[in-house]
Amino acid sequence: MLPKYPESNPHIVDSKQGFPEGNKNMSKIATFQRIRGHPFPKAAWFTKEHIEETLDYESRDGDIIICSYPKTGTTWLQYIVMQITSKGKDFPAFNDALVNVVPFMEMTGKGPIDEMKGLRIYKHHYPFNMIKKNDKAKYLYIYRHPEDTFVSFYHFLQSIREEKFDFDQMFEEFLSNDIEYGRYFEHVLSFAAHKNDDNLLLISYENLFNNRKEGYLRIAKFLGEDYYQSLVNDEALLNRVLENTSFDYMKKNLQFVHPNPKEPSKDTVKTVNFFRKGGVGDGKSKLSPDQIKRIRQLANEIMKGTEILKQWYGE
Repeated sequence: MLPKYPESNPHIVDSKQGFPEGNKNMSKIATFQRIRGHPFPKAAWFTKEHIEETLDYESRDGDIIICSYPKTGTTWLQYIVMQITSKGKDFPAFNDALVNVVPFMEMTGKGPIDEMKGLRIYKHHYPFNMIKKNDKAKYLYIYRHPEDTFVSFYHFLQSIREEKFDFDQMFEEFLSNDIEYGRYFEHVLSFAAHKNDDNLLLISYENLFNNRKEGYLRIAKFLGEDYYQSLVNDEALLNRVLENTSFDYMKKNLQFVHPNPKEPSKDTVKTVNFFRKGGVGDGKSKLSPDQIKRIRQLANEIMKGTEILKQWYGE
């Protein structure tokens, strides 16, 4: 059973009252706890104990660790990896995957991971410089255009908390370091700095979205030659994996059951709108021209000279 969220959040804008314009004195939307100087989500199912013990967790040889910032394609990537390593067989329910099949480390703690048998796949949103590395484990990091990342994060937090947020206010927090998991650009840089590590694969969400077949084969090659050959030599298997991890298929067949809805019912199940759009470019239609300019300027300032910045902006 999933841990429960706190019943209320005093730092949320009341949707019935509307959103104040330009109120810099508003309480923060982001609620976080600082652990080892870094901001992490402050919710009942993100305990300090679980975060501490998984930051110190020593991965075993052969482990596969899926890494990301929130809402950059984590769940998509985990199902791709599960499908590849199981030859199209493993497609667990969302909540089962979250806790047991591909444990979300900071939520579950190390217990479920230690109990896993055979190939172990698990995930986290930690910056790369905060975790213990194992040269014989494999790390996959997926990253996404910052505009789309922000918009997806904004909608997800509203759905999981069942509240309405002020879009502009959350944008300001996204550009600061006062948000869960810290500022996005530094998070990406923590992995990009290790781009030449043999056991780390950097994955562009946009590239994967635009050329799924090539992207999946690249992931399979990284995971192991046997996985790669299985897809190359079996077109039906490759097509099945592509179908099972398409946005439409996942949206239809995976439901994130809310662990603690505000109005629980014995007759109905509250689900979180987890798979909203899954595309590329949504940020440009939601952000103002000034916000697009500011997020680009900050990206240029922090990520100057990186390949990822060139992918995003051609600079």
